[in-house]
Amino acid sequence: MKNCYLLLFFLVGVLGYAQNNTGLKAGEESLDLNGKWKFNAIYGEGSNYNNIRAQEEDLIIDNTDEHQIELKGDWIVATKGERESRFYGASYLKHHFSSLQDDASVSYVPKLPASGYYEVFVRFPFAINLNTKINIHHAKGKDTQFFNQRTRCDEWLSLGIFTFEKDKRTAIEITSDIAGVGVSVDAVLFRPVSNEKIAQAELEKKTIFLSDFDDSQWNSLKVPGHYGMINEFSNYTGKAWYRRTFETPAAWKATPKKRIRLKFDGVYHIAKVYLNGVFVGTHQGGFTPFEIDVTENISLDNHNVLAVETDNNALVGATWNWGGIIRDVTLVRNDEVRIKHQYIHADPDLKTGKAELHLKIKVENSGTTARTLTVNSQILNKKKVLQFTEKVIVPANSMSEVVFTGELSAADVELWHFDNPHLYQIASTISENKKVVHELKGRFGIRKVTLTKDNLMLNGEAVRLSGFNRVSDHRYWGSSEPQELIDQDVDLMKNAGANFMRIMHGTQNKKLIERCDEKGILLFEEVNVRDLDNAEFTAPEYPLIKSWIKGMIDRDSNSPSIIGWSVGNELADHYDYATMMMDYVRALDPYRLVTCVSNTGGREDATRTTDPNSNVDIIMHNLYPFQGTPQEVISSIRSKWPNKPVFISEYGVKLNGITLDEDLEENSSWNDNFRGQNDFVIGTSLWTYNDYRSGYIGTNIEENRTWGIVNAWRQKRKFYSRLQKETSPVKDIDVIFHKRKATITIPIRARNDFPSFTMKDYQLVWEFINDEGEISGRKTQDLPVLLPENGVWTGEIPITVKNKKAVAMHIALLSPNGYTRVEKNIALKKPVAPKITAIVGGRNSARVYFEAVPGAKEYFIQFQNLKGETVQTAKTIANYITVDSLPNSSVKAELIAVNGKGAEPTLITLTSSGQELPPIIWDAFIRDDHIVVGYSGALNDESYTARYGTSRSHLDQEITTYTKGMMTIPIKASGTYYLQIRKKDSDGFSHWSPIQIIN
Repeated sequence: MKNCYLLLFFLVGVLGYAQNNTGLKAGEESLDLNGKWKFNAIYGEGSNYNNIRAQEEDLIIDNTDEHQIELKGDWIVATKGERESRFYGASYLKHHFSSLQDDASVSYVPKLPASGYYEVFVRFPFAINLNTKINIHHAKGKDTQFFNQRTRCDEWLSLGIFTFEKDKRTAIEITSDIAGVGVSVDAVLFRPVSNEKIAQAELEKKTIFLSDFDDSQWNSLKVPGHYGMINEFSNYTGKAWYRRTFETPAAWKATPKKRIRLKFDGVYHIAKVYLNGVFVGTHQGGFTPFEIDVTENISLDNHNVLAVETDNNALVGATWNWGGIIRDVTLVRNDEVRIKHQYIHADPDLKTGKAELHLKIKVENSGTTARTLTVNSQILNKKKVLQFTEKVIVPANSMSEVVFTGELSAADVELWHFDNPHLYQIASTISENKKVVHELKGRFGIRKVTLTKDNLMLNGEAVRLSGFNRVSDHRYWGSSEPQELIDQDVDLMKNAGANFMRIMHGTQNKKLIERCDEKGILLFEEVNVRDLDNAEFTAPEYPLIKSWIKGMIDRDSNSPSIIGWSVGNELADHYDYATMMMDYVRALDPYRLVTCVSNTGGREDATRTTDPNSNVDIIMHNLYPFQGTPQEVISSIRSKWPNKPVFISEYGVKLNGITLDEDLEENSSWNDNFRGQNDFVIGTSLWTYNDYRSGYIGTNIEENRTWGIVNAWRQKRKFYSRLQKETSPVKDIDVIFHKRKATITIPIRARNDFPSFTMKDYQLVWEFINDEGEISGRKTQDLPVLLPENGVWTGEIPITVKNKKAVAMHIALLSPNGYTRVEKNIALKKPVAPKITAIVGGRNSARVYFEAVPGAKEYFIQFQNLKGETVQTAKTIANYITVDSLPNSSVKAELIAVNGKGAEPTLITLTSSGQELPPIIWDAFIRDDHIVVGYSGALNDESYTARYGTSRSHLDQEITTYTKGMMTIPIKASGTYYLQIRKKDSDGFSHWSPIQIIN
């Protein structure tokens, strides 16, 4: 298979040490409630701004309408949107609120044609305000809402449906009750709503959760999933409903002392849960798990109807608010007594090789009588290596804690390391009268993490490590993240050098944490707190945040990948909050590091008495160009806190475009700030590993923020190769060929270089590839321990005669768990000519699609312009090239594949046309009974149409959507499909794209 060698070193799932988490066993039965649910929304409880277009009956009030606007305070008329944001009409208003006493406001006071129901929308350009206040004065009183004006700029955003009376004052008042922020005011739209629609919506509100509600016409939506998997809900914000009918297993008979609970691993952002028409519980916080006892509400004899109202109105930062049931749902049945939580800490003695174990087991009794139980815990490493037993009396409706301590012998200790992520099993049971009532299994690792003023010490070694911030986001799966995506991402990150990272804001998917346990990535996990002015939070105790932190730590505190917790990101005026919350974390988990990620420590006004860096275990700083040069910021931080190491938890710059050819040369010079200097900077974490969806200003038309080394579809950019080299513990692999052997030289980074660590049990792997992309032999050689102090390793490898026909050689340094630390592709012959798959003409342009060829590094097109000059396109690693500004309607050209040995052309003819070029299809695949298509976009695109079918010659089905960047197409049968896509703008339709084959 062509180019299969490119996958060999990156997709290493079969080489890693995957160790299955056995989960819950004896004394507990479960019913998986994932899969297809019914999904819909009640009219007026949310809105997809992507589908809002002004209609004839709408009343729009612009900021220039003096007769329908009341101004209070000094507002500036602006004609240019900040950060290049757009706005309605020719101008907008803006004001800076300098103090809490500033009561400036803009009120839209409409002259309504009639009394009745209206849906109200607001529109604004960018302002540096996360909580702009909007008061809606309507016939029944006043409602208040808060809007983040950094996101969803220049869109009609719904405030909801209200009753307004023609002869009474109606007003939409825009202001702020926060000082030090700006507010932008632009336009308001009033849309009349019929009484019939309101009556239907009110009826649904009263009945939608009842068992006999008719949901037969609702959408089908996968759980875990999100709203945007349905085109009509691609940009939906508001409340939406899920319903599912299920029956309990036949064995679940009504039995005394049994409890049944619903477990949700994540619902973004607010969930209200109903079972069989009865409200059973609610939860606020989209990334933390919760459970609801439904013993008294469930039917064991008949079918059950589960209804969940979800609300994704919470918009935080630049990431997307993927709404819905985004993680697993399970129904669990167990005894009234159960193991609620087990916490284990293993502390190795690096001199003796032994390890002390500290184990806490919380036993819950939700019954009405006390229970006498035997608690037993076993530590297993293929076999039982340690056991604890103790009796405990657990009073009714209470929790008891059992504490065990013990020691593992040196022979039973194998340390967890990012190159050797060894995991132990822990199995705890509670028994009554020698019968197991409940069992809880889990995993842990034994590793030692300590800090000095200059170093992070892992198992006694000073290491300098690198990693990424991975946003919990995929353009189709959103934040629901199936195992296949998690596995792919961890492999891609590890192969790009990820060993240590602040992974991002928010409690992560448990499956991701478990994968990092298995594959070896050190993590700081962070609660989703990015703005203390968030209306959800209640100062000074912040009970909601504490509940999120506790949920995160309780769930993940046994994972060896997690070496620390963060209580927030880039907060302002947060000394008291951070200090209190870090103390709270230390009480929950006294053995891990604690921090609060900051971007203020380098500022002049940040001091040891005002900045919470004084109370962190490790300084984590987000460093961007606007703060000053890296050295200026780092030196300022070090001068104030000379005894704390620094981790650069974010750094990065938005890429210029969306293509796979995007690179960031500054990254190579960035690391020079740490190589041989600033040794106290123990690591960095790039923002970001992946592009991510966003409504934030500056996001491209496809709604993806282009900061990643891979795009939103996980396709590698040129930037990926740069990072792989920059984050390697060796500088290169040099190869000198001889007659039947080759000399290999590997220069090793010094201890004060970056990154740097000891490489043990590494292998050198090499293979040859012919012009068909087939691998001609694969050889490996074990290497000695490579220390940073060694400077260089030199050796020889054999080269066999049969490899004379090869066009390329691939050689790589692999870690013991199968990940690439550095690689090199060596051209042995010039590549063969590329094969053209399609040529599409556009307005004074053309696009050439072709198949990649083995051994080629890049591709370009060249032709002669009307002056006889040779014109070359930029080189690309993609399988298409767009040629702009063609000199005439038809041009002879060459498509050229190039590598270090030369170039090979394919002759082509480029012909322009009167239509635009079609969108580029980034990716297309079948999942969950849908065709998923990712495509490019342009600023003036109005809609996108796909035509498809099961025969190349008969594309008999068609779908059109306003959705930007991605569409989903429901299909009734699996198999092979053929698809094309085109777009529409004000000039008409583009060409159809070449036919895509989708399996």
